[in-house]
Amino acid sequence: MGTKKPVEKIIVEKIKQAILERELAPGTQLRESVIAKKLNTSRTPIRNAYRKLEEEGYVYIIPNRGAYVIQPDINDLLQAFELRVELECVAAKFGLQKVTETDVIYLKNLMRDEVEAYKTKDSAQYIEINKRFHLLLAEKSGNKFAIEFLHKVIDQVDIYLRIYNVIDYKSGEDNQSLRKHEEIIQAIEQRDLSVVQKLLTEHLETTLTTLKGTAEGYKSLDDML
Repeated sequence: MGTKKPVEKIIVEKIKQAILERELAPGTQLRESVIAKKLNTSRTPIRNAYRKLEEEGYVYIIPNRGAYVIQPDINDLLQAFELRVELECVAAKFGLQKVTETDVIYLKNLMRDEVEAYKTKDSAQYIEINKRFHLLLAEKSGNKFAIEFLHKVIDQVDIYLRIYNVIDYKSGEDNQSLRKHEEIIQAIEQRDLSVVQKLLTEHLETTLTTLKGTAEGYKSLDDML
């Protein structure tokens, strides 16, 4: 017999899925009473689930008001990407010279899988592969703080990408993100730090521009409430 999942975990998984598949719009209030009735549970596991979701960057909890799906404004996006650029450039500084030929092959294989996920429009797989691609230099650096912080900020940015559905499936073979990844691999293979950092910065700034264009017009929770 299988082990029954705790109610708290079920709530976390269902809400995550609904947010990432854009079934719950940014800014939507998560009403405890609805979930409690649907799952026939008390409010304690629901509140615990909300706290877990807040820790992972999926919701905001407003004291005495409730939990809301994150609705990042332009300032949130800027701050996340500014930090990500700095962290990736630092990771390149400390990790690039430790990259092996095996690592380069790993990146090329990731690139192949990323292209396949792009062609099949598998957003979850595409974003997961993209994350592994961008974490490689941090992992090679051996700096546990760079790895931890970059892991967290990439996860947050990836939530924004999924919520605002900004993956460009229209450009086909001319996809800028995929092309930039190819250039980054070439620069890594040549161990050219300045070019790697330049390409990473350009790549992330292009993604930010796309996100900003999609998110404009959305209000922050502070503006809404």
